[in-house]
Amino acid sequence: MSAISPTSSTSSTTSTSTNNYTSPFAPAIQFNGVISGLNTTAIINALMQAYEQPQVDIANQITSLKNNLNDYQQLSSDFLNLQTAANNLTSSSNWQMTSATTSNSSVATATTSTGATPSTISFNVNQLAQANVLAGANTVSSLSSTVASGNFLLSSSAAGFGVSSLAGSSLAVGSHSFNVTQALTGGTATGTSALASSVTIGSSNDTINATVNGTATTFTIASGTYTPSQLAQAISTATSASGTPLLNAQVNSRGQLQLGTSLLGSSASLQLTGGTALSSLGLSTQSTTSVGTAGSITLDGTATAINNIQSGSTTTLTDGTGGTVTMGIGSFGLSKGSFSASEVSAGSGSLSSVVSSINSSNSGVTASAVQVGTNAYILQLASNTTGTNGNITVESAPFSSALGSFNTVTAGQNAVISVGGSSGYELSSQTNTVTGVLPGVSINLVSAQAPGSSPVTLSVTPDGTKMAANVQKLITAANTALADINKYAGYNATTKQGGPLMGDPSLNALTSQILGTVASAVGLNGTTAANDGITLNKNGSINFNATTFAQAYDANPSQVASLFIQGGTLQASSNAYSGSVTLSYAGNATQPGSYAVVVSHSATQAVDTGSVISSGSITSAETLSITSGSSTATYAASAGESLANIATGLNAAFASSGMAMNASVKTTSSGSQLVLSSDNYGSASSFSVATSGTTGQLGLTASGTTYTGTDVAGTINGVTATGSGQFLSAPINNPTLAGLSLQVTATGITSATNLGNFVYTQGVAGGMSATGYGASDPITGSISNTISSINQQISSLQQQYNNYTPMIQSEQKMLQQEFSNMEVQLGSLKNQGSSLASAIAQLPTGG
Repeated sequence: MSAISPTSSTSSTTSTSTNNYTSPFAPAIQFNGVISGLNTTAIINALMQAYEQPQVDIANQITSLKNNLNDYQQLSSDFLNLQTAANNLTSSSNWQMTSATTSNSSVATATTSTGATPSTISFNVNQLAQANVLAGANTVSSLSSTVASGNFLLSSSAAGFGVSSLAGSSLAVGSHSFNVTQALTGGTATGTSALASSVTIGSSNDTINATVNGTATTFTIASGTYTPSQLAQAISTATSASGTPLLNAQVNSRGQLQLGTSLLGSSASLQLTGGTALSSLGLSTQSTTSVGTAGSITLDGTATAINNIQSGSTTTLTDGTGGTVTMGIGSFGLSKGSFSASEVSAGSGSLSSVVSSINSSNSGVTASAVQVGTNAYILQLASNTTGTNGNITVESAPFSSALGSFNTVTAGQNAVISVGGSSGYELSSQTNTVTGVLPGVSINLVSAQAPGSSPVTLSVTPDGTKMAANVQKLITAANTALADINKYAGYNATTKQGGPLMGDPSLNALTSQILGTVASAVGLNGTTAANDGITLNKNGSINFNATTFAQAYDANPSQVASLFIQGGTLQASSNAYSGSVTLSYAGNATQPGSYAVVVSHSATQAVDTGSVISSGSITSAETLSITSGSSTATYAASAGESLANIATGLNAAFASSGMAMNASVKTTSSGSQLVLSSDNYGSASSFSVATSGTTGQLGLTASGTTYTGTDVAGTINGVTATGSGQFLSAPINNPTLAGLSLQVTATGITSATNLGNFVYTQGVAGGMSATGYGASDPITGSISNTISSINQQISSLQQQYNNYTPMIQSEQKMLQQEFSNMEVQLGSLKNQGSSLASAIAQLPTGG
């Protein structure tokens, strides 16, 4: 039999009892005493009421528990919201609210995001980014005039990957995908600093010494004063032979000069060896030769290898279905990545047909038929993207007979700003949004300035108003939890009634924890919650003055943040260990307190120290190969090369290979020695060294040796902790420490050493988060456990309720049957009585 819910009634029997009870069972047979004249329905109901009372009591208990359950579930939600709001304020990274203003918003505005810090910078806007616009050189007389003799390739993304031209043959109409899987490059050299906005070249700084494709050459730059882009052109001109440059030059988006061989592929190489111009150009000599790479590109999935090709020339790609594309190669080869081009149907070839086809091709180009005079129309193509990477690449041959060539109406150009005045540098952007000048700051360019204009000053300042909005969310969440506790468990002095949960000590404790967190919080320099606009009201709620808070934050952001964020300090056992232990992580269950930190072994880097060489230079050539994980860095040291120069070369090789390693030179009383070390600490950092050529002179190799760091080891509060690099972490299941992790930077420790006591503080946000977690955690939360207990009670009572159901139904059926039997018996007796009466009536009367 299915369980019958105690919260609803299915009986249609009308109750006449004084407690308005209604039977929860199926309708009883409705009949009254036809023979007896008794109201048998009322009698049965009256009898059943007493029989059903135990089940009614259980139903009332279940209803009461469910009401309490709803109240606790609301409180659980409140504390989960409190935990979430608090977690958004527990770490220092959450306390970087800033705003940016400019001195001339008609020229530029700015916005900030995560990572922005208070700072100031000045700049001039030299030019805005603009989109490339092309137009046919010739006009046609009408929209129906023929302008294209056949289909054509069109792209607004190819130029950004180094493609200078595209022409298709036998291609299917629609989009075609290009994927440069291996970049095609020449030998390159890039400046280490941005070019000044104006560079003067004269007889004292006009030469570049370089070995290009294996041949040593000296180039002389023409004297003059140049902008960065003009200087790049002057260098290309200086390296030209018979009109073809050996080197191409350009300025990258960071304002740095970049040189590259015009030969592209594995045979190309470049090494800057000296010259008087390098310093003015932001360049330096190269300790190793930069070698080009062969490229590979796929057209619709079919790969084509490209190697040893001159920039400005073309190569042919196939699509695997008989279609081909002839592609022009730009000055610096092809960059790795994907782009697309559309084979556009010319349709009838008319101007209107071509415009329609282009606009429906999703090529990133908008076509227009522009009337420029009576019976005179031109075809105009406009890129939908600003910057040089969005320049239009269009196959021109199908248009040549009608339109001639395409002229540039508007050159695609990047936005350019000059940072720091005449002694500063230029920075470019594909759009009018410039990033990277300051961390977390976006500059939105509005208009270009005339030469000589006053620079725009950009100021990034703390934004207390923004930060106050985040703190308000925490205060609101805390007040909601406090109000609901008072609603469900408090006492109303006016009505003289307590809430349904009154008497639950855990709820009173939660109230004390929230209010105590605010009352006891102390930040840097003794700042309190009241100093930052947070006070306690007499009614048990928290008051937040956003204006006071914003003023305090704007004046000293770090001091205000210290009141809220998790933190701690080491009470060092000696000055030698002061500041050597800092907080890395504390969980919601980590208890505030003072914990002894004992370290038995400091973390170390992986280190390989070479032999002492008295001269500071090696006598013979030697090639070093250092391997760490899956990466290897190689440096070929030449005979007579100094250890300092070898260290510089190795560091460049490490950077190029993405290896977190460092080479340095250690000086001793008897000479110098080369030292290799990992940047990171711990057993996860390791490397090995191999040599070729004259081995052993540097003393860095030992057969089969892997150099490995060690992890810190020790205890926190007497509990054995796990070391990983410099991080010492307590067990996550420890009820007090709960995964507390500390960074230990003390060095040289080899035996158990007491560093002092680390005092962990939760801060307002950390304390609120811990309170929310302690209440709402699904496994250990106090409210969660109460909810679980209530659900178990409801389940048990429901089972008891269900067990009564068949007994009550059986009793009801029995009573109905007994009264039915009684009526039958009464009917039978009545019939007998009627028969007797009739028989008596027929008896003869005495005369």
